[in-house]
Amino acid sequence: MSGERLAFRQYEKLKVNRARQLSQIRERLTELGDDRGLQELDTMMTEFGATGPQAPDDPIGETLAELVRQMKDTLADLGASRTALDDVWVVALKRDTFSARMTRFTDNSGLVAVSDATLSLCGLYAQTLGLAGQRGPEPHVLAGLLRYYNTQQRVFGLAGKMEVRLEPAAAEQAAFFQYMAAQFVLAHELAHYTLGHASAVSAFAPDEYVPVCSESHQLEAEADLYALRAVRRACERLFDELPTAGGEAALGAVGAAIGMLAVHATERGLFVRRGASHPPARQRAAALLREMNPDECKLAQETLDLALTVTEAASTIGAGAVPFTPGMFGSAPIHTPLGPSYLKTTEVCDAIQCRPREWYVELFDQAGRELGEPWLADGAHLAAEGEPALALRTWGLPKGTIGALCDPEQPLTFNSLYTKLRAAFTSRRIPEDRLLAYAIAAATLVGEPLGGETGRAAVAGRAKNP
Repeated sequence: MSGERLAFRQYEKLKVNRARQLSQIRERLTELGDDRGLQELDTMMTEFGATGPQAPDDPIGETLAELVRQMKDTLADLGASRTALDDVWVVALKRDTFSARMTRFTDNSGLVAVSDATLSLCGLYAQTLGLAGQRGPEPHVLAGLLRYYNTQQRVFGLAGKMEVRLEPAAAEQAAFFQYMAAQFVLAHELAHYTLGHASAVSAFAPDEYVPVCSESHQLEAEADLYALRAVRRACERLFDELPTAGGEAALGAVGAAIGMLAVHATERGLFVRRGASHPPARQRAAALLREMNPDECKLAQETLDLALTVTEAASTIGAGAVPFTPGMFGSAPIHTPLGPSYLKTTEVCDAIQCRPREWYVELFDQAGRELGEPWLADGAHLAAEGEPALALRTWGLPKGTIGALCDPEQPLTFNSLYTKLRAAFTSRRIPEDRLLAYAIAAATLVGEPLGGETGRAAVAGRAKNP
């Protein structure tokens, strides 16, 4: 029975209270005065309720359950054991620092956890593709959407994204691509289970750290190719029920590309230091393209050509990076209920991350003089000289916290680093109106040696005795 399986017990513990989440969304939209957003939310929930869902307040869970059912049917078509698949459960979580992962329990049951943020990112890429079909390719729009998303994640720890309001045909296309992208993410994790892989490895879990080795890369390649076969078959199953001119199964390849891009964006945008078991995105893309037929390859290549370079540029910080501005969107139909002051804050936060290293040192030199706090400048100089542990100690972080932040075998998000620096600056009475800028600047400056390969060996030793 399912209740006796370890994965199911964990699934029951992890399920998100979506009714509470829905109430919080309504409260936030009301606070922002977004009457249109409230109306759209109510319309969506009314339409969802009319479908007779098992969980009337949980459209995410209901959609995920349908995705899982279809993917298990698809994997069974490909020869996977239906009995074994029935021992796998899938849950969506409000965690943003991973994309998806599979855990195998001692009774051989499995649990796949998918981040809400991953589904959201898949939607962002899909909407951009829908916009491209409607208006032609506009890579600057995707760059703006990703930089906004990354800044929200890095600084505020929020999976905040803007909405692309599409015409009905483009919206339908975007919804389909998002659906297939989610299928690919699920298929990749279920492939790990079906293929008998251990649960410690997943190219969709950038927050885990596993040393690079050829075996882990091979397992990821196997899961990717199995997932590609699965989304291809899922497309065939879907279009078997519709009048078709043929060739639509190739659209699953676009979903595979989007799913892979979602984890790549998470890795690049959120992490100062991330797990190292995951094949590079371009390597994964090349392997997938080699396995595609000409129709699939053409569609997937077009998606990747548009999005992969933009994804990498949109997550780059430091001198030469192009920070977020609302002007990136031009005349594109982008909507947000947030006012100009919030967008300006986001713009400033991103701009602070896009400076040369000398700028941060000068900022803290000036701050030290103006506030009479020379330790601000001392920490900046240490960080610029490649001494992150000493910089953090000088800035007032506790020894235990420094050891965790500097551990080269532990993934580290920018938000975690920023939050701890902000707390340290607060405890040392830095004025409230300067906290945001100083904490972002400090995290950006110290993040380079913490995340860089050349600094890892030095950090590992110094973190023990900062």
